Amino acid sequence: MKKIIGIDGCRAGWIVASLEEKEIVFQVISSLEDLNKSNRISLIGIDMPVNLVKKGLRLADQEARSLLKNRASTVFSAPPLPVLNAPSYLNACELSFTLTGKKISKQSWNIFPKIKEVQIAKEIFKDKNFFYEIHPELSFMAMNNMKVIQHSKKLQEGKNIRRKLIEVIYPFFDFSKARLFFSKKEVADDDILDAVAVLWSTKRIVDNIAESVPKNSKEHSCHIFF
Repeated sequence: MKKIIGIDGCRAGWIVASLEEKEIVFQVISSLEDLNKSNRISLIGIDMPVNLVKKGLRLADQEARSLLKNRASTVFSAPPLPVLNAPSYLNACELSFTLTGKKISKQSWNIFPKIKEVQIAKEIFKDKNFFYEIHPELSFMAMNNMKVIQHSKKLQEGKNIRRKLIEVIYPFFDFSKARLFFSKKEVADDDILDAVAVLWSTKRIVDNIAESVPKNSKEHSCHIFF
């Protein structure tokens, strides 16, 4: 039986969550190419831009920010594809301004290596896997009856809220047990929770109940699912 996985970026590379019987299994990989060692994977959800536009801003990012309201800052604008090859932050800002009318944020620039890695992985797996872009904050909003979680995932109260939402769906999820397997220097608390949220939304895609921005249509090539 092929499996579904949810992936979130972390300091060590990527944290991968998969549902196996009544257990959520985690592993850390340094590169998405490591996924090629498994022939069982059929659907991949990932918290990273997947499909990029050549010019302008993605409607998916704009609509995601609109849904998250005062938590809109958690959504970074994905760079146009040509900007990924900029040799420096200054060059990236200049090219982005030409193509979108806006410069690149430092946060976006810092994840360029991971965005590039996703673009390469898409080509490697194009014959046997599918990548779907998922934003964990939208996933947690969906878990929370479409109410945006106001507390930051970096704060303890925010972590507790998200953990409890996961435990309602997966009562067997043991955050403390998962925490023991990884150094906090390599995998943060919110990385673990986000990976599970991405896994949940990926399963919703399989079950044909996931929502997305913008709404699924042939007019748009870039979607964020939740």
